[in-house]
Amino acid sequence: MSAPRLLHYVSLDGAGGVELQFADFIGTAARLGARPAQVVACGKRIHPLVAERLPDATPRHFEKYAGPVKLPKWPPAIRGAWQARLVRDSGAEGVVIWNRLRDSVNTLKAAGPERCIYWERGASWFADETSAKTRFIDQVQAVLANSHAARRMLELRWGYRGQIRVVPNALRPPLVDPSAVARSAPQHDWRLGLVARLVPIKGTAVALHALATLRQRGVPVTLSIAGDGPERERLERLATQLGVDAAVTFHGLVSDMAAFYRSIDLLIHPALREPFGQIAIEANAYGVPAIVSAVDGLVEVVAHGVSGLCLPPTEPLATYVELGGGAEDLPPYVYHPAEDAIGLPRVLSPDRLADAVAELIEDRSRYARLSREGLMRVGQQFDFTDHVRDALASITGYLHNGTLNRS
Repeated sequence: MSAPRLLHYVSLDGAGGVELQFADFIGTAARLGARPAQVVACGKRIHPLVAERLPDATPRHFEKYAGPVKLPKWPPAIRGAWQARLVRDSGAEGVVIWNRLRDSVNTLKAAGPERCIYWERGASWFADETSAKTRFIDQVQAVLANSHAARRMLELRWGYRGQIRVVPNALRPPLVDPSAVARSAPQHDWRLGLVARLVPIKGTAVALHALATLRQRGVPVTLSIAGDGPERERLERLATQLGVDAAVTFHGLVSDMAAFYRSIDLLIHPALREPFGQIAIEANAYGVPAIVSAVDGLVEVVAHGVSGLCLPPTEPLATYVELGGGAEDLPPYVYHPAEDAIGLPRVLSPDRLADAVAELIEDRSRYARLSREGLMRVGQQFDFTDHVRDALASITGYLHNGTLNRS
């Protein structure tokens, strides 16, 4: 079956995980010989870091703008007609909607469910349960999910009963380092790393308390944090209150993530919610083991005892605020993989995280084994070209015969 001509709907205002995965997906698909795709950006702009990664020949449109004119919300028929025109003029055989549950009813109507594939990458965790989301989920017939956790969130929370195939994320090509080698336990003070947008769901306050506990025990560790966000000032104050400000570096947004991963010995990620966990793959690709919360999709990315450690979060959600973290935008539900159920978010105990770090520092042979196995696992299970081929095969199968095929 020949690959179809596709029109992709995706929000590209920022340059986060979904946006960069999308840009590299389009570029890799083009190199694999896929027919030229078109993009409908669902915000006001395309972030420069994303735009420079898109193939030059990729036509770019805007969901809510006809040229410089923003289309009004009312009457709704105006935006509906614009969606119909975008789909018609593109000549697309299929439409892929990236992680947009709330605002995609018009797109689904314009293309028809038989030509639409929704790609779930975390939107089903969001708090607002609107009628537009419900209508979209009731009508869309084919879904790709970036993790088993994403699949179960759609099924358990939203009652989705259509076709779903899990196509996990993969290591983005710019972060592939052919020279990466497995590591031995460091001889210097251990350098912990945390990579996250600084918002409450990433659990950074837990990491700061664990750092304070380790240093109180006399364990020689420092913490480097790559990322920025609204919780940064609160977290900087917390580091000072805990007496670890001299041992923490807030780097803000980091442009050279390869250099960051090379500079750390161990990744810690005590997230309260994480639909997939891309940063753990990235760390493993540089020989860096990861210690993460056993929540949502993180247990699919980090193989416990193989590429890192997955620690069950056991503390009630209120604990995060007690630790000095924020309470903004916390999810109403997360997926608990050990129970195959959705429920309230839980918080990883800082003491449990500190214990796990200390145990790994003491067991140098285990550290070396995790580094070696994690590096091998990335190459075997998270190859980006394989990921793109798998997704394109699923999309092509659905558009040709109504079934989400495997590659």
